[in-house]
Amino acid sequence: MKNKIITSAALQINPEFINEVLPLAIETRNHILLEEGCESFVLMRKKEEPNTIVIFAVYTSKEKYDWHLEQHYVKTFFAFLNDKLAAAPEVTYLEEI
Repeated sequence: MKNKIITSAALQINPEFINEVLPLAIETRNHILLEEGCESFVLMRKKEEPNTIVIFAVYTSKEKYDWHLEQHYVKTFFAFLNDKLAAAPEVTYLEEI
């Protein structure tokens, strides 16, 4: 489907906060996987940079993606990250070919 929203996001966490961030990231992922319209949500970390969390997500439509961004658990997670990031998140929007 051409109207899918596919994202890849890299979140570089300050090393002193990674052990605080990971449990909330996992909890947030568990909520997201239950969302209608979420086809995939994979939470990973870079082997060579274990303080960098990488998220790959696929949503069935822009409407479902926009709804996702408004959920309290998503907003809570990003508010929690506010002072714990080493750099601005790198978000890439992808498309199937």
